[in-house]
Amino acid sequence: MIQQQVSNYAVVNEFTPSNLQPNGDSASPKEVIFHILDDNSQDISILDIGFGAGNLGKMVKSNPVTSHWHIDGVDGWEPNCKNLDLFNQRIYRNVWHGLAQDIPSSEFSKYKIICLLDVIEHLDIQTSKDLLKSLLTHLDPDAYLFISTPLWFYPQDQAQDGDLEEHLIGVPASSMVSLIPKMYAINHPLIGGFVLTKSSLDFIEFFQPTSNKNFSYAMGIKILSAMNIDYRPGVLFK
Repeated sequence: MIQQQVSNYAVVNEFTPSNLQPNGDSASPKEVIFHILDDNSQDISILDIGFGAGNLGKMVKSNPVTSHWHIDGVDGWEPNCKNLDLFNQRIYRNVWHGLAQDIPSSEFSKYKIICLLDVIEHLDIQTSKDLLKSLLTHLDPDAYLFISTPLWFYPQDQAQDGDLEEHLIGVPASSMVSLIPKMYAINHPLIGGFVLTKSSLDFIEFFQPTSNKNFSYAMGIKILSAMNIDYRPGVLFK
């Protein structure tokens, strides 16, 4: 169930901030977001799924070239959706508490860029496939999906009970490259960020994550090498 917490930069209902800590940041190459559009002066809306502590939003709003962009956020960890310190900075226009897979698919067409940064590895195999297919199906033809994930089974468990931080799958680089990204970059430790378009839907069957926890960093590197992909953190490939 999706519950709106912030509407047009204002908290919808008064609530008591959680005793638990807001949590969640992406190790992905977030700076890729500044290179997706040919013209960043456009007045666009972004959906940040799994916004966590809000670091993507802060980065976008602190850049004078993109500070006019509107950012909406969805997160399944309730303390993130009761983060008054973040909301008072007026970074996120609308905020909903709920799971990524529960977002009405009709919402996706409203956004120029949808960000799914270090989220999909927290889902099981079938849920991750269903979510990615839904996002691409309902993406506008001229919109973009910016998705990041470890390109191996990055071991991560809960830090706080119920915080959704556990990793359930690993995604080989071959799965992501087979979606024919417009651009990509890979950060240390082997965290890939990929910009997809609606045309990636034609290749959705090749997205094949694994629940094998033995899918190691070394194996992820070998897959990159077999594909002749250079692992150069900080470099954007188009």
